[in-house]
This record gives sequence, C-alpha cells and structure tokens, in this order.
Amino acid sequence: MQATRYIIVILTLVLCQLSVNAQSVKKKYTISNKRVIEQYEKALSSFDRYDYITAKKLLVECVQKEPKFIEAYLVLSQVYMGMGELNLAIESILKAQSIDKDFHPRAYYILGLLYFSTGEYQKALNSFETFLTYKDKRATMNDSARKMIEKCQFALNQIANPVPFVPKNIGEGVNSDLDEYWPSLSVDERTLVYTVRLPKNPDKGIKGTKWQEDLYISYRNEDGQWGRGEPVKSPLNTEFNEGAQAVSSDGKTIYFTICRGVCNLYQSVLEPDGFWSLPQKLPAAINSERYSEKQPSISPDGKTLYFVSNRPGGLGKFDIWKSELKPDGTWGNPVNLGDVINTNESEQSPFIHFDNKTLYFSSSGHMGMGGHDIFVSRLDSNGAWTKPVNLGYPINTHRDEDGLIVNARGNIAYYSTDIKPENGRDIFTFELYPEVRPTPTSYVLGTVRNSKTLEPVEASIKLVDLKLDRVVMDIVSALKGEFLVCLPVSNRYGLFVSASGYLFHSEHFDLTEYYSFDKPLKLDVLLQPIEKDEVITLRNIFFAFDSYELLPESRPELNYLLDILKRNPEMRIEISGHTDDTGSAEYNLKLSEQRAKAVADYLISQGIDSARLKWVGYGKSKPVAPNSTPEGRTLNRRTEVKIL
Repeated sequence: MQATRYIIVILTLVLCQLSVNAQSVKKKYTISNKRVIEQYEKALSSFDRYDYITAKKLLVECVQKEPKFIEAYLVLSQVYMGMGELNLAIESILKAQSIDKDFHPRAYYILGLLYFSTGEYQKALNSFETFLTYKDKRATMNDSARKMIEKCQFALNQIANPVPFVPKNIGEGVNSDLDEYWPSLSVDERTLVYTVRLPKNPDKGIKGTKWQEDLYISYRNEDGQWGRGEPVKSPLNTEFNEGAQAVSSDGKTIYFTICRGVCNLYQSVLEPDGFWSLPQKLPAAINSERYSEKQPSISPDGKTLYFVSNRPGGLGKFDIWKSELKPDGTWGNPVNLGDVINTNESEQSPFIHFDNKTLYFSSSGHMGMGGHDIFVSRLDSNGAWTKPVNLGYPINTHRDEDGLIVNARGNIAYYSTDIKPENGRDIFTFELYPEVRPTPTSYVLGTVRNSKTLEPVEASIKLVDLKLDRVVMDIVSALKGEFLVCLPVSNRYGLFVSASGYLFHSEHFDLTEYYSFDKPLKLDVLLQPIEKDEVITLRNIFFAFDSYELLPESRPELNYLLDILKRNPEMRIEISGHTDDTGSAEYNLKLSEQRAKAVADYLISQGIDSARLKWVGYGKSKPVAPNSTPEGRTLNRRTEVKIL
C-alpha cells in the first residue's frame, strides 16, 4: 500500500536516530547488559542491509533477555514495518512506551501513522495530539502532525456518515483464484476486458519474476451473466506484462500498458477477421524514454487520451496527463491536468466516462481515508475541472482503492479489490449513489453511405450541444462507414454527418425529458452528393413559438450550411419553409416564407451574396408525414435546402 511505503520512509528518517543517539558518547543504552547490547548492534547492522529476518530474530532475543530494552522495541517496530507487519510494529512501540512514555516522543507521531494506515483513526488522532504536546523542534513534523489530525477528523466524519455501498462479485466467469483487476467496459455493457496476473515461465519475460500480466475478455450473455473469460487473441499477450487497458466506445481499439523496466502505452485495432492488429507503441509525444506512462483512458469520441506519468513537469510522484488527437491523426504533446486534479503525491487510474465530462481517479494526495482514495471531478461549462469529491466511506477505506469505471448509463460502477484476501483480487460491481454519478449516456449506432451508390463513406460525425454551440463528440466513421456516438442525456444535441463532396446530414436529439439506454438509436445515413436538385432537411433549425425568430440553438446547423456555401462558391440554393396543418393555409404560407427568409438573412449577414439564395414558403402544402400525430406534425414543421 502507498500509505505503508510512506510510513517506511518516515520511520527510516525518525527511528534511525535511535541508533545514532544510542551509539553516541560512551554508547549509553537503557540497559547495561553488554552481550545483549552487542547482539542489538548486530541487529542494527542486519537492518541496515535490509536483512529483516536476521534483524527480527536478534531483536526478539534481545527483548526476551532484557524486557525493558526500549531501543530494541523501537527498532523492532521498524523491522516489522519493513516486513509489512503493521500490527506487530504498533505492538512494539506500545511496549516501548509502557516502559517510558517520554523516552522517544516522536514515536507518538510514528504510532499515529501506523494507526492511520490500519484504519484506527481515533487512536491515530490521539497519538498525533499527544505528539504535539511535546513541542518537537522540527516544524515540518509538527505541521505534518496537524495535517494528519485533519485527515483523521475527515476519516472519522466519513465513517459517521457512510454512503450506500453494496459490492457484488461479478461471478466466477471472470473471477478465479488468480488476481483479476483493471476492468474496461464497452458502451453496451456486453464486453469486459480486464487484466489477470498469471504464474510465468521463469525462463521468459522479465527475469527473476514469478508472475506476468495478460489481457482477458469476457462477454455478457442474454441472462446478464458474464461468460468464461479467455485470453485476448494474439498478438496482444506476450511473455511480458500487458494490462491497465482502455477500450474505445465501439470496442474496436484498445490502448494498454506494457512494462519492460519503464511502462509505455500501446495501441491495437480489431481487424475484420476478429484478431487484433500488431500492437503499435504510441509516439514519442506520449511515451518518454526514461519515465513511465501507464493506465490509459480514452474519451468516448477517441480524441483525448488520459494517462498517468511520472515524467518531468508534473506536480507529484505520478500525475494525470492528457494528449489530444490532432486533425492530421497524430497525438499532440501531453498536457498536465493541473493542480485541481493533481497533487504533490500520486494520482492513478483515470477513467473518463462516456459522457466525456466526468472523470474518476485515485489519489493519495487529496483529503482521504489513507492510501489511494477514489475521487470524481467534472468539466464545467468553461472546460475547467471542478474540485474533486471523495466518493466516501466505505467505498474508500484505509486501503488502496483504484481502477474504478462506471457504465454508460451511469448507475453501476466496477472495480477490483482484495477485500477477501483468500480469493486474491476480484472484480466487483456496486450501484453508484446518485450524487457522484455521471450524466447517463445512451448511444447511436450507424452507417454512412452514398445515397446514389449505397457504397460506404468515410465521414466526420460530430455531436453538438446546441445550447452551448459546443462539439462534445467528434469521430470519424470506419472505412465501412460504421460509427458509434455516445449521447449524454439531459440536453439537446445536433448530430452532423459530413464528408467532402457531399451535403451534410443532420439529426436532432432532445434528451432533456426522455432517456432509453436499452433501445439505442440505429441510423442509416445516406449522404447526398453535391448535385443539382438534391434536397436536405435542416433538422436543427429552431424558431420561437408561432414566430420566425431564429433561436440560438439553430446556430450550429446554420454554420454547417454556411461552410458548404463558402467551400462551393458556385452553388446556388433554395431555402424552403414548411409547416404542419394547424391554422389557416394563408397564415402558414406567410409564416413559412418568413422563416425561410430568416435563414437566408443569417447567411447574408455572414457574407453570402444574396444572389446565390432563393427563399420560398410552402406552408402546409408539402407534408412528409401525416398530420394526425404529434410526431408527424413535428416532421412537417421543417426547413429544407435544395441545390439550384
């Protein structure tokens, strides 16, 4: 655990003074037995060589022969720390203090760290407060003790106000007597990729190691049960360590970590034959030579890669960074997420949710329960990260919690834990309480084809927040024209599909009131070549009720039309307005013409020559659906563009 490693460092700095002080003038100790003192000093030499077994044996014999040998108890506590035996380390300090509570005041500070690392927060608080009564000469230790008191109070408050948390093992299809961890989930929740620690051939891979990590995959059946996990197909798994992976929303690209000394990030694409392509190391812009990059998380549009690194320029031991995909398909230089997210300690396991704005991660630097705690932060309307929120107890404990992911609909979290040590690390799920959930997200599955030839088209697909006029997803369809776009709910979105030489296609999704994850939308987009007499419907042009005033949400679509006109200076178009059959024919005809003219006026205001534009109103004379239903009337209220 991170907390354990931290305490080892502190003990080394503080308790090592015992050997210095004890061997000072005339080597005065709390005992006078020369043979035991000689044995004690041999133990110190073994400890300096990190030979904890020998040091422990000698020190235990010392205190058996001299039960009031305070120095031996204190150094023995350090030995136990080195061996990871925290409870025995506590017991040794308590024995020393029972002999003389004032002998080594800094032992109270160490005892506080030990209690904190084992989750005994009230005892830790008492120990730190006792330490401060001695007025230690080192201001840094006093400041550290005060900060630890604050952490103890935070932890006690969290325990007094627990959050809902009922973890459930996801089943023996995935979990075994081996260690399973780092889950990654497809947007449809049917595919789970995870890391497994396996015994290795000692003659292969990293010499001197007994274990290796491989990638496994499991599929959920119709009954909701996870099938038997199998190793991911060649060539991803090797005799080295592969793991800490992230899978793209459509499940066709995997980013993962390979460690051979330092850790670096790799990418592989799922081929049509069902096999993964040969892993490609991500470029030098992302992977450094002397430092580690690991634990990737890819945004749902595939345009931003989050990862952790200890590279120079960070704020702590490991920080979270991001790299953005440039228009030419290369990754940009990494950018540190800044001091709202990163601390002077360690941040780990970033996970950007399918809503593309909610980030979960682990940190040992933010206020927490000890070790690594899981936090959540969100991008605000200005694109800045909000202050991280601790997910609370008992999700977070004194142990290390990390590797959390959340499903697309935002209600179920997945993570790994060794909460039952006899089973090793297993993957669990639990229902995430509402306050820390992301925006629920559905998705659109689609294909893009040429409307004339029906051949697939490689196209740009953008999901735009119409209210903010901001692109929230930006992807490119596959060579076969296939695409998947995540749809966060509680907003109005425009979906724009465009390709060079074609008119754009638009869709409108109003998800402020309606949401269905179980029935994702399937679209077959037929892009129309830019030819005379072709007509497109502008589905994201909105007017005030019973008015021809354009609403701000119309701006993204208007700008798409503007862009086509600028890129094709010879193009002339007709803008036509249409209504449903509510109201008189005369009224609808006038309103439709006014609405068409409003669109033309916007284009003219942006520099388009009025001679290239014609506007006309058809009223209710050209319906495309029956006016007998609300849905039909909505389709009939439309704006169209025809190439003249």
